[in-house]
Amino acid sequence: MVLALTGCGGGGGGSASGSSSSGGATASGAQPPLSSSGAPGSGVAYPFGARLDAYVAGILPTHAPKSEMDSAIKASYDAWKAHAIVDVPTVPGGKVVRFGSNPSYLAVSEGVGYGMLITVLMAGHDANARATFDALLTTVRARPAKGMVQYFGDQANNLMDWRLNMDGTSSDANDLGASAMDGDLDIAMALLMAHRQWGSNQGWNYRQEAINTINALKNVNMKEDGATKGLPNPNNNRTSDYMIGHFRAFKKATGDGFWDRAVDRAYELIDRMQTVYSPNCGLMPDFVINTHTSAPEPSQGYIGDGTPTEGFFYANAQRNPWRFGSDYVLSGDARWKNVCNKLLNFIKADCGGDPTRMALGYHLDGNAMERSYPPTAMIGPMICGAMVDASHQDFLNTLYSWTSAHFTTSYYDSELQLLPMIVASGNWWTP
Repeated sequence: MVLALTGCGGGGGGSASGSSSSGGATASGAQPPLSSSGAPGSGVAYPFGARLDAYVAGILPTHAPKSEMDSAIKASYDAWKAHAIVDVPTVPGGKVVRFGSNPSYLAVSEGVGYGMLITVLMAGHDANARATFDALLTTVRARPAKGMVQYFGDQANNLMDWRLNMDGTSSDANDLGASAMDGDLDIAMALLMAHRQWGSNQGWNYRQEAINTINALKNVNMKEDGATKGLPNPNNNRTSDYMIGHFRAFKKATGDGFWDRAVDRAYELIDRMQTVYSPNCGLMPDFVINTHTSAPEPSQGYIGDGTPTEGFFYANAQRNPWRFGSDYVLSGDARWKNVCNKLLNFIKADCGGDPTRMALGYHLDGNAMERSYPPTAMIGPMICGAMVDASHQDFLNTLYSWTSAHFTTSYYDSELQLLPMIVASGNWWTP
């Protein structure tokens, strides 16, 4: 896993209003008001396992009944939550998703975004899901990306500081942390889902908090043509920030047709990467450069994460089949089925249908980087990629079975197992 400020970060940003709404916390981390019972309303509109929104396209695993998948997911979630969710020493009432084994950092905004998505989806199983969600949100608003305020004004307070020290303070020595786009995208999506799940009439005004963050993302992290921006060059970006399902939800919530352009531009860039640079494999790089030209290309390295592997299908792009496949089952947009099919056809052939033989990453010509151990965080997202077409049924069953049987609580790997498992079980939904 790589946590960069380019593509994920590109910038901080702000909303049209530049502040939280009535009922939400302020940038100082103040708690939202409670209901007369002393806690926010507890009603759950979309309990885990309800499957209220049928998928419009794609396939599901056929090797296990839904009840069995639900039980496995619940057990995995319980294990994940017990390990991952921790208090923030300097944010009263705040929690985060614990960041890996690095003893220098407590959390990153990417992890908080994952945590908010997971907890809102598991409401109904977890009676304390809303309390956990609100504690994560408390940290988000208590730790804004202050380093972006000097460029974008108070709007940046609607985006989160991308990395926190062990005591919960900014990892920037001057408390001027930047934002990471992927974290804020998931946070905004989770807030919209929270509005559907719990409403916005008691405690946090989830919908307004979401709108604030969405507008911040548009104003700071997006270009006029719909492309995402990176730092230090806005004409570079990261393919795992092409969260097309989120973009569709943002359009629905705001009525802003800009987000349709974001979906279209993401497809244009991915299609070019597959067609021009990986015609035989359907792979895509972690980072793309020169998006302002007619000939965008894979990064040659050192422009995003500061590594030589930025032009490979690796630690960032491995998330793409999860994002694209989870969108396809609800949108039916055939463009993303085609994208996933190209990738999955190669991956299946490369590993012979055995997920444990998948490489840790790939050069765009299909050459494997390394096969020293089963790449858990590569295998999980492939579940959603395989869901787009019946030709992948056996592989989908195998991917899901292996992931469910080898769930880990390690950061990044666990989230990239749990979320795709939820999607594959039919329990993914959007606002």
